[in-house]
Order: sequence, then C-alpha cells, then structure tokens
Amino acid sequence: MKKTMVEVLSILITAVVAALIFNQASGNKIQAFQSYEKIESVDVRYNVEFMDIEVLRYYLGKAGTIVLDARSKKEYMSGHIPGASSFSIVEFDTLFKERGELLKLGSIVIVYCAGPECEDSHMLAIKLSGKGIKDIFVFKGGMEEWIGSGYEVAGKNIY
Repeated sequence: MKKTMVEVLSILITAVVAALIFNQASGNKIQAFQSYEKIESVDVRYNVEFMDIEVLRYYLGKAGTIVLDARSKKEYMSGHIPGASSFSIVEFDTLFKERGELLKLGSIVIVYCAGPECEDSHMLAIKLSGKGIKDIFVFKGGMEEWIGSGYEVAGKNIY
C-alpha cells in the first residue's frame, strides 16, 4: 500500500514537472507564476480583447482610436466617456451601414457599456469582428468603473 502511494506521488510529481516545462517551452504560455497583463483575451475566435481603465485612458484622444458606447442612445445621452460615439447594439445593422467604413479606418476600436455585468459591449465587439473590424478591445469596467474612478463624463455627442 505504501509503495503504491509512493509510486502514484512520483507519477504525479513527474507529470506536473513535465507540464510546467512544456508550458514554458510552448509559444502560447499559461501564466502560472506571474501576474496577468493589463489586456487579456476575451475570445480568440473573434480577435477581441479586454482592456482596463489605465489602458483606455492611455488610448483616449490618440489618433486612430475609436471609442464606442454599446448602451442605448438614451443611456448614452445621460452620460458617456468623453470622445465616445453612441453605437447601440440594438441598432447594430443600421449603425454599421452608416459608419462601418469609418470604423475600418481606425487603428483601434474600444467598446464599453454600463459595467462589468453588462454584455452589450462583448456582443458589439463580436459583431464588429464578424464584419471585419480588427483590433477591438472591450473596456469591461464600463461606465460604472469610469464614474467610480471620478473621471469626466460627457453629456452629449454630435450623433
């Protein structure tokens, strides 16, 4: 019994060591012992990534950055991130016909919605990716985190 337990433990330890070595040698590492970066994958099938508030603030106002608010037009008008345009997921087909070519000109597209529990930004990012838009990021904290951090809120946009 004791010999069997030692053999099982030996096999288990060997397997863990082999997995760690393989992980380090592979090009697509799982970060087991280090902190994750500020941007992390949402879904590799759609080439969409998450972005945190510091990275969003870095890109705001930079040439080629397009920021889209996936919430309803009414929610957008009540307050949004400065520089963002309303692009409600509910009106996706109409809005994409109007602005799709402009989105393709952007070097980075950032989408957000109400907060971390809201999925409108994720759905918008996936739909945009399906239409050929590249370099899409989801600011997962949304307006909830933006306001909670004390940053400026704009009230109206040209659309």
